[in-house]
Amino acid sequence: MLDHERPAPKTHRRPRYWGRRGYLPLSLNDRHIRRHHPAALSNVARVAIRILPFAVALLIGMAMGAHHPLYMSIYTRRPATARLLPPTLPPPLDMSATASLVHGLHLPPSLPLPRSPVPSILHYVYGLGPRSLQKPFPYYAHLAMRSALTTLKPDKVMFHCVHEPYGYWWDQVRSYDGWAVDTKGQRRGRVEVVKARDVTWVGKERAPVHHSHTHARRGCDGLQMGRVLTHQFAHKADILRLEILLEHGGIYLDIDTFVLRPFADRHTGLDLMQYDTVLGMEARALDVAHGPRSDDEMRPKGLCNAVIVARPGADFVKLWLQSYDTFRSSKWTEHSVEMPWTLARLYPTLVTVLSDRAFFWPLWTADHIHAVHTTAEYDFAASGQLAYHAWESVARPYLETLDPESIVRVDSSFTRMARRFREKGERIKWRKAQAAAVGLARAEKDEEEEEGDCDDGECDEAGVDTRGHD
Repeated sequence: MLDHERPAPKTHRRPRYWGRRGYLPLSLNDRHIRRHHPAALSNVARVAIRILPFAVALLIGMAMGAHHPLYMSIYTRRPATARLLPPTLPPPLDMSATASLVHGLHLPPSLPLPRSPVPSILHYVYGLGPRSLQKPFPYYAHLAMRSALTTLKPDKVMFHCVHEPYGYWWDQVRSYDGWAVDTKGQRRGRVEVVKARDVTWVGKERAPVHHSHTHARRGCDGLQMGRVLTHQFAHKADILRLEILLEHGGIYLDIDTFVLRPFADRHTGLDLMQYDTVLGMEARALDVAHGPRSDDEMRPKGLCNAVIVARPGADFVKLWLQSYDTFRSSKWTEHSVEMPWTLARLYPTLVTVLSDRAFFWPLWTADHIHAVHTTAEYDFAASGQLAYHAWESVARPYLETLDPESIVRVDSSFTRMARRFREKGERIKWRKAQAAAVGLARAEKDEEEEEGDCDDGECDEAGVDTRGHD
């Protein structure tokens, strides 16, 4: 082998480190000294050190803004003003413009006449649990019903329940005198209590409808509450509302839904009562990964069943009810929210879908609940939405403390919205009822004490002690 073909001998290269003047040799003796020197750090480590303060600041900001983080504000998703109908859907038909053609029989015989509008019937489902678990009818539910009765002015109100509610505010609902139809004094809109059936199974496979269901949920303070008991009979109510709408048609509302605008408005041209079935989107919850306007209106979490408008015998409602053949009680929103959105994409001509700003905004998330009930940031009057679902299962700590005095004392987005539905003079009437209840309770207590004093039979009929005294 020639000398020039021999491989060069391997030479030992001393370790080098990056210094201010470039790579410098590192001796074995001072390697342990240089190992922890900042100049010996890799480029990745140096970058990590530089972004560490920003990461720490972000974590601190997330912790401090757990209630209402700035990056998840109510206006993060889209501007405050938004269309109720997605832009891909046509506007509702103006029936007044075609009324003369229809009544004049100028339509070709091959075209069917327009179908009659959705019946002006308002439905509620409530009181499905045992009487022992029932609480007095709450004030917020009274206000929610008044919002629907006074805004929608339905011809009929059907309150479906297994056990009729009780309490002062339910008495106020029952005493509602409706609204006058003509000058003769004919009135409509009175509340009719209807006995509801007890739903124990559903579907062809007769899947049992369990009485309770638990799942993890965040509380109103943004902290994990663990596995808490949710609405015990929600699945039964989900099934009943579909059966009721199939039979009667009309508008179904959850008891915590506040109606802010009519569903049929000649001024805006929006008339939900002309469609077979109308549902609203429920948006997905925001997280850190969402940026401004990152949500697409056509990709919601689902279609919430807290507000449903439907004709009797609507095909979409039939398909929805048939989907309960695969019902699983362990899945909380599978059939009430996710299934109708799946059906809407499979059968788009059977349902009209409104954007998430129509009924279900702000959301049920902790930051939205906190903003609605503790700040005046959101303006329901300027939002243009038709209704607000108050998310009672999450906002219960705020709703249960509401009364005619706190609704005036507390200034928040929610109280500003709900005040308009108060009855004239209701605070004075409520105070008198409270005083009368306290007086009655004291009188009953005095009677019990008096009976206890005379339980030995030594009192005469007038209640005077006839026992001898030394």
